[in-house]
Amino acid sequence: MESWVAFLTISGAIAIGAISPGPSFIVVARASLSMGQKRGLLTAIGMASAGTLFALVAVLGVASLLNATPLVFLAVKVIGAGYLGYIGYSMIRHAKVALGSPEASKTAKSGFLSGFVVQLSNPKTIVVYTSVFAALVPKEPEIWLLAGLPLTIGVIEGVWYAFVAIAFAKSWAARGYGAAKKSIDRLAGTLMILLALRLAWPW
Repeated sequence: MESWVAFLTISGAIAIGAISPGPSFIVVARASLSMGQKRGLLTAIGMASAGTLFALVAVLGVASLLNATPLVFLAVKVIGAGYLGYIGYSMIRHAKVALGSPEASKTAKSGFLSGFVVQLSNPKTIVVYTSVFAALVPKEPEIWLLAGLPLTIGVIEGVWYAFVAIAFAKSWAARGYGAAKKSIDRLAGTLMILLALRLAWPW
């Protein structure tokens, strides 16, 4: 496969994967709803940075290595799913905490760090990157492809999650979230746990 064809195909596949709802979407949306647009955008930047790192690692051949060692791949997925499950549990646990309270500020992590870690531990991201890159990256990729893919994918993810952050930071969305925070957080936490189980142990 020619490098430019691989570039367009991989970029398109990652864009579709980013847009499809999953743990990353939930985390960015909730960050904007609960702590404002700035926190949502920082979370989005964290997601994009992790996506860039994933792409860099994948394009250098680690994706093929993971596909060749199923046990390692499974271990990475299970560990990542465990972290996502923990995030879901935390959402449910702190569902009763009011917005703006000292406890809410205390339990909130840095937006950038939160987005970065969630994206790195997201089994969905691991599956998409390893399968797409292992299948489509040429055996001898051109230098421009090695440099261009990670940067392009970082931009794709950054733009999408920034859009999500801005959309969910609107005043009407924040008011609605504040009024129904307990139910929304419990639902989001439950969905996060279910997604973690689904991504770690597909059925």
